[in-house]
Amino acid sequence: MKKSLLTLVCTCLTFIALAQKADVTSLKQAELSRFKVMVAKDRAGLEAVMHRDLVYFHSSGVADNKDSYIASIFSGKSNYQSIDPVELVTRVYGKTGINTGIVNIVNLGADGKETPLKLRFTDVFVYEDGRWQMVSWQSTKLAN
Repeated sequence: MKKSLLTLVCTCLTFIALAQKADVTSLKQAELSRFKVMVAKDRAGLEAVMHRDLVYFHSSGVADNKDSYIASIFSGKSNYQSIDPVELVTRVYGKTGINTGIVNIVNLGADGKETPLKLRFTDVFVYEDGRWQMVSWQSTKLAN
């Protein structure tokens, strides 16, 4: 029940964030909502915030597209327990938005062990179909 409620809340937050105009505030909200739907494993939210041309470069060097990345979340390969932004700088250039910053992530491994990660990232969004959609992610591991 708790997970279903969390998924519903995240989906609602995502759609509220996506119903905004193309500005810095709405881009920041789209990014923060994306973190929440990743943790909640909210498929509808992930589908809405990720562009069909997504290129996602993990800090390990592994590359994913939209379908393979979403599949990794639902298979448990990418099992996010928390994603907390430490720094987030948001810039908008017309219908293109760039977020840079640092996030603290806790992943849950197949063995049940939590693994903390601290990442510096660059993230590119495009404003299309009335919402921000992530088209590129690149991250680098930092010392915890």
